[in-house]
Amino acid sequence: MKQFLLYVLLLAGITATAQEPGIHFEHELSWKDIKAKAKKEGKFIFMDCFTTWCGPCKMMSRDIFPQQSVGDFFNDKFISVKVQMDKTAGDDAAVKRWYEDAAAIAKEYNVMAYPTFLYFAPDGRLVHLVVGGDSAAAFIAASAQALKPETQYYTRMETMAKNAGSQPDTLKRLAEEARKMYDGRYTVLFTQRYLRAVPDIFAPDVLHFLDKFTLSSRDTGFVIFRKNPAKVDQVMGARYAENRVQQIIFGEEIYSELKEGDKPDFTAIQVKLKKKYPELAGIVMDKFRVQWYQRTKAYDQFEKAVKVYLKQYDKQLDPKDLSSFARTVGLYATDTTMLRTALAWSERAAKEDPHAEAKSVQALLLYKLGDTATAVRLQETVVGDLSTGKENKYRKEYQQKVLDKMKNGEKL
Repeated sequence: MKQFLLYVLLLAGITATAQEPGIHFEHELSWKDIKAKAKKEGKFIFMDCFTTWCGPCKMMSRDIFPQQSVGDFFNDKFISVKVQMDKTAGDDAAVKRWYEDAAAIAKEYNVMAYPTFLYFAPDGRLVHLVVGGDSAAAFIAASAQALKPETQYYTRMETMAKNAGSQPDTLKRLAEEARKMYDGRYTVLFTQRYLRAVPDIFAPDVLHFLDKFTLSSRDTGFVIFRKNPAKVDQVMGARYAENRVQQIIFGEEIYSELKEGDKPDFTAIQVKLKKKYPELAGIVMDKFRVQWYQRTKAYDQFEKAVKVYLKQYDKQLDPKDLSSFARTVGLYATDTTMLRTALAWSERAAKEDPHAEAKSVQALLLYKLGDTATAVRLQETVVGDLSTGKENKYRKEYQQKVLDKMKNGEKL
């Protein structure tokens, strides 16, 4: 009898576990297996593309996916899978098995933001897209659109693409609509068609459009900026093209490959850069060394590296980099000579690209050098120049706190 009761209790526990509310995610199947399972069962596929650092991703996993109503909806209609799109030192075997597929999915479907939710028909076609966290009810409603052709995002975009014609204004509008949806696929498609339709890709309005739409080395704008820096700079300003290209190289070739807690292999990175971007490998590598020492607060190494970098690339310096380097010196240095050197950097940065942050760095350095009166006057200008709009709320509050500390003689 006792054995029977124990069996019943164990069975009840197993059943309770199996019937826990929320979305059931497949953890052991490969992408190939999931597509085969969906086809066999006639179900759609729901794919949660997330990263370990994404706040809204964590919120959805913690608060939305486990809800009974969400589980009831998804488990009836979808085969569901979570795909981690970044890599960390703590990844388990299941995550590592998906590394190759995750990279292929990010590339094929041009995932632009997280969380991105992709919805596939039973035959494996991508039919719908939802981006960002939301309430359970709103998430279910948005996901239900994946089940009907007339409300499927990608099905509708495919129809628009067929009917768009070659009018630049129409193609530009569609590209902007796709970008607002964080739809990398159709953003690229309509951008390319728009560029083929305009008479001059170096016209100011076209280059400003490309500025917003160039996010990766796969984008057309990246190629245009890399191959035509002189023409681009005539419209967008000195060194714009090279700086824009560098930003993307840093993101794709360096920072995206660094796992949390890693120490970079400078030699391996340099070899890779020389192979892909020989004309920019030197400046990118040297800037990365400076940024790494800056980021890890290795100030002695930072000071040596930044002096070499600024001397070697004097004609190619980005004012924002100058301001950033000068701010770091202002925050850690006590040596008067180094502080005065950094002040000269910040003055040059403010002259070449006047903006509030450049002036605030000047004020910081003047304050550290003991010229409190001038620092306060300049910091008051910084606070006054920032509008009171929502977009500047936190910046203005921060700069006001800095000003208050200066007036009170406090340490910055």
